[in-house]
Amino acid sequence: MTIPVIRDLTISLIDSALSACLICIGSNDHRKENLLLARQNLYALFPSIYFATEMETEPLYLKNTARFSNQVALFVTAMEKEAVVNALKEIEMKAGRRPEDKTAEKIPLDIDLLVYGNEILKPKDLRREYIQKGVEELGTLLAREEVGEWPVE
Repeated sequence: MTIPVIRDLTISLIDSALSACLICIGSNDHRKENLLLARQNLYALFPSIYFATEMETEPLYLKNTARFSNQVALFVTAMEKEAVVNALKEIEMKAGRRPEDKTAEKIPLDIDLLVYGNEILKPKDLRREYIQKGVEELGTLLAREEVGEWPVE
């Protein structure tokens, strides 16, 4: 599976120590507040981050019928993959995510690293319609060079 926006960004980074990262942010509990918290923290860690439009989706594989807010984002970093994953987990914890919430299917904040550099970490997730739409939107924005300061509020 090739993701043009990631491929093109990775090609432009070949001679640098930076890796392109694609993430998906999701929440079904205090969605607006938790996605805002995620965007603010992500922007502080990765100032080059770009966010696609937030989308509301039905829950997948859960009995809890609470709808999700999801958002795809793209950034570059010099951090190793494990450090990125750990930073994302820390942000989840800031939003109040606890292991016991999994049983209740309450997800204050979930941030998944989908792609790191040339490595696709979650191929099944990349097939989801809302993620494909977010990636397409990011690709269009980057191609038009309409990126700049992105609102985190």
